[in-house]
Amino acid sequence: MSTKQDINTPEYEYFEVDIPCQSTEADDIETLLFSIGACSVTFRDAEDVAILEPAPGKMPLWKDIVITAMFTRDYAEEEVVTTLKQHLPQHHATAKKLITQVWERTWLEHFKPMQFGKNTWIIPSEFEAPDQQAVNIYLDPGLAFGTGTHATTALCLNWIDETDFKNKTAIDFGCGSGILAIAAVKHGAAKVYCTDIDPQAIESTISNSEKNNVHPNISIIETNEVQQLKELDIVMANILAAPLMTLVDTFYGMLKDDGELIMSGILSEQTDKIVAKFKQSFVDFQINITDDWASVYAKKKSQINE
Repeated sequence: MSTKQDINTPEYEYFEVDIPCQSTEADDIETLLFSIGACSVTFRDAEDVAILEPAPGKMPLWKDIVITAMFTRDYAEEEVVTTLKQHLPQHHATAKKLITQVWERTWLEHFKPMQFGKNTWIIPSEFEAPDQQAVNIYLDPGLAFGTGTHATTALCLNWIDETDFKNKTAIDFGCGSGILAIAAVKHGAAKVYCTDIDPQAIESTISNSEKNNVHPNISIIETNEVQQLKELDIVMANILAAPLMTLVDTFYGMLKDDGELIMSGILSEQTDKIVAKFKQSFVDFQINITDDWASVYAKKKSQINE
């Protein structure tokens, strides 16, 4: 199927096709879509039911889903829909054209300088710093999580803004874009280790740390090597509650006595479970909540007091 689609306006470079189906049909339909020329296939919930914490290595699907396939204008929209009707007569496939746009610029239309605490700003590269004397972090949207727009990141940034990082060592566990590590260095940290299971996150962290001129103070470490770290002053972990529940001993082992721990990516109703899990090894818990998300702060128990 290689008929050129007759699109008069050049802004239409792609079209997409939506196919509602059951999750049990997803693999077969995905294979069909790629076989007829789709350049990408994605799944989404047909009923807007969130899956927040999939098990490691799993890709959960909802019972009722919508498969969306994207095609370039090298394929004819009508022919694609006709072919799908022939192969999937029990499904209703709908197509629509997509206006070509630079997604980064579109995103930036809604991404303005944001202030966290009293003295920390996250600023897109196209903007001037509102306060030249503040701690200014230049960051554009990218492939890794963490620009400050999500409540979990904001909670951590607010905590960093009011915390003394001068000459301290820390780890950004699940670093994403590197935003927390960069903020920590700009607030005075001598060294921040960064780790993430996503290679794109590591690339993003390196790139963003270089853009902010803090890369000499940033050190990338493999996730399977973090237990080698000892006597850290601070652990920052903006991930999710399920993995956090498995990391009590890891965080305890990395921190010095009275070392500080800030965790987020936690739903507000999960805070009791987090505290119950960590209270054997940590004390002085503090919880902050924004938009149903929470951060949990604690200190490592001093061995002298145990």
